[in-house]
Amino acid sequence: MKRAAIAVSICLGVAPSAAFALDWSLRSTQSETVELNDNQFLRTSPAGSVGSYSTITTNAEALTPTSKFDFDADGTYKKYWGPGADDTASEYLNYGFKGHYEETGKDKFNREFVEASWRQQSTALALLNDLGVVTNASGFLDRLTATGGIDRSLTALDSLSLLATSTFTSYEPSSGGISFTDTLGRANWQHRLSSITALTASSEAELLNFDNASNTRIQIYREQVGIQATLSPLLSFRGTIGAAYLITDGGVSTLTPIGTNGISSSTSSTDADWIGDAVLTYKMLKSTTLTLLANQTIGPSVVGSLFKRDSVSAGLSHTINARSTLSFSTGWNRQISTTTTDYVSTSVTYGYNFTREWTAQLTYRYLHRFASSGTTIFDPITGTPTVSGTGPADSNSIMLVVSRSNTLLPHGN
Repeated sequence: MKRAAIAVSICLGVAPSAAFALDWSLRSTQSETVELNDNQFLRTSPAGSVGSYSTITTNAEALTPTSKFDFDADGTYKKYWGPGADDTASEYLNYGFKGHYEETGKDKFNREFVEASWRQQSTALALLNDLGVVTNASGFLDRLTATGGIDRSLTALDSLSLLATSTFTSYEPSSGGISFTDTLGRANWQHRLSSITALTASSEAELLNFDNASNTRIQIYREQVGIQATLSPLLSFRGTIGAAYLITDGGVSTLTPIGTNGISSSTSSTDADWIGDAVLTYKMLKSTTLTLLANQTIGPSVVGSLFKRDSVSAGLSHTINARSTLSFSTGWNRQISTTTTDYVSTSVTYGYNFTREWTAQLTYRYLHRFASSGTTIFDPITGTPTVSGTGPADSNSIMLVVSRSNTLLPHGN
C-alpha cells in the first residue's frame, strides 16, 4: 500500500492545481466474466476448468479549452476451479493507477504530455498474460513508469513526435525475480504527399539494465520507414518496415540463433533482424469491415526476457442492428526465444447492448499450440520460463462477459 500511495501522489502531481476547479467527469465500468475451457493452460494432458474474472475500472477527467487531465484506476481478480487448474496458481490479482496530463495547441498535431503509472500484479498472472506461461510463481511484480512526449507540426505537410519513457520493474519479495529498468526514446516524422498519402519514418533506442550478478545490459535500436494511404472511402492501408539491431553485454541473447548477422561470445552477443507491420482495412459493406494485419517485432516481455514475435491475422466485424454485433477473427503467431513455438487461433464473438449501461459478449475460441523446437525453456538472463510446454496442445473455450458502465458525473456540470 505504501508503493500505491507513492504512485497516486506521482500521478496527481502531473496536473496543475487549477484543473481541479474546472470541468470534471467521472466514469466507471464493472465487468464479470465466466469462462469454460477444456484446456485453459494448454497442457499436453488436457483437463477442464472454470474461470471467473471480476474487473472494475474508473476514470476521472478534467478539461480546459487547451488541456486535459485523466486519472485512471483499475483492478482485476481471477479465480480458476477444476482439474485443469490443479498444480498451478488458481488466484490472481492485477491492479494499477495512471495519471495523464496534456496541453494542446491549435490542432491535434501540437501538444505535449506527461504521464505516470504504477501497476502491481501476481507474477504468475504477468507471465500468463504476456507469454501464456503457467508457473507456480508466488509474490507480485511491480511496474513504475514515467513518460513524456511532444507532438509538433513543423510545416503544413510535416509533423514530428518525440517520446521518452522509463519503467522500473521489481518483485515482492525481491527473491521473486531479477529487477530491471527499461528506458526507451522514440522520434517519429510524418510527411504528407497528398490528401490521401503520407510517408513516415521512426528511430528508436531502448536500453534494458538488469540487476543481476553480471549487470546485464541490452541495447535495442530500431529504424523504420512506412506509408499511410487512404486509397478510397472504403479502403485504407498502413505499413512500416525496418531493422532492429541488438547488443547484449553481460549475457548472451536468446535471439542470436535467429538473427541475420548474429555474433556471440560467452559474455556478449549482437544480433540484427528485420521488423515491420502492415494493416489493411476494407469496408466491404456499410455494416461490415474486414481487417488484415501482419507484423514482426523484437523486444522484451513484461519480465525482461527477449522475444521475436511474428503474427498474421484477419478480422471481420458486422453490425447486425443498433443493439447487436458479430465478429470473427483468425490468426497465426510465432514466439521465438529459447524455443520457437507456433500458435493458431479462431474465435467468434456476438455482442449485445441491453441498454446504454449494460452490455454482454459471448465468445467461442479455439487455440492450438504446435510442438516447439528447442529444449531450453528458461531465459538465461532473467531465469523465467519462456514457454509452458514444448508439445502440441489444443483448447476450446466459451466465454461470457457482462459489463455495466456508469457516468457518475458527466462533463458540463
